[in-house]
Amino acid sequence: MKERLIWIDWAKTLAVCCVVFCHLPQSQDWFYYRFLQANIITTFFFISGYLKKDHGSDKANWKKYWNCLILPYLFYNAIVYPYWLVKFYMFNGSMPDLFQAMRPIFGALLFEHENAFCEPLNGPLWYIPAILLMHIIIDLCRKTRHLHQIMISLCVLSIILYAANKYYYFAPNLTPMGILRRLPYYYIGYAFGQRQLFRNSNIHRDLISSIACLCLSILFFHWHLQAFRAGEYILHIALFYPSNIGFLFGVLYGCKLLNNCKSQIIINLSIGTLAVIGLHAPLISLANQITVYLFNIEGTLCYTWYEALPLAILIVAVIYSLPDCLQSPRNDRSCGRCV
Repeated sequence: MKERLIWIDWAKTLAVCCVVFCHLPQSQDWFYYRFLQANIITTFFFISGYLKKDHGSDKANWKKYWNCLILPYLFYNAIVYPYWLVKFYMFNGSMPDLFQAMRPIFGALLFEHENAFCEPLNGPLWYIPAILLMHIIIDLCRKTRHLHQIMISLCVLSIILYAANKYYYFAPNLTPMGILRRLPYYYIGYAFGQRQLFRNSNIHRDLISSIACLCLSILFFHWHLQAFRAGEYILHIALFYPSNIGFLFGVLYGCKLLNNCKSQIIINLSIGTLAVIGLHAPLISLANQITVYLFNIEGTLCYTWYEALPLAILIVAVIYSLPDCLQSPRNDRSCGRCV
């Protein structure tokens, strides 16, 4: 059996817990909350690229994509839809008409897109079709002799398109625009994985590298925000990528320090990443409603970080304790290595 990379399990677990934390309503004035929001998802795309296997027939790959990505995407949207109906009834006092009932279904079919005709059903699941698209791009490119040249060109193009959209605002709510800006991190992960880089650990080197990368990322992100406030939008857009890269490698080097700390809970959470992504949104919504009811909160709910952190851990623990039939449409532990 191939040796398991424990640092990847730590990275995925840390990332998915941060995703839950960041989806709890908090003040945008807190710098580190915005910092996590902007950077944490990068970790998933790097790891998905890192774990992408450069072999296998089209039939075998599509079978894996169906079982590990497409089926979970449909499954987690389907089990959230009844909750959406209940929530609609609670807020409106009646059941939706046909058009209203179809809006979240259309949104799910369009990768959790939102416009006048559709709305996201389970918003965080946009990550799954994004990963699927990137896997398909690699599969197509590897049939040529110029895989890396094509991928580098696509990454550069994706950065240009993302920057143009950010600057000119011509498609602000189109989900593929969110996918575009993450392609370079997936490709960096893929290139590292193919060359089997980033596998050896050295405590002192990894510790220094982690601290240095995270400090640089914080500085770049602070500069990124200052540029936006000053109206320097091109600089603001340009600084997004070095902030993400610094954060990514800061987290990865930090997780490599834990490579000898094997925990079955961490491994299970790593394998069950899609379950947390697929189920945390309705649980957050439910927790918000309970909080508003219990504390008679009027206006917009806004947690402090020390309230959001234990609540995020509780939500992850609830999902962790769910039976397998609710955590995945297939009880196949190998699917945890697809994303």
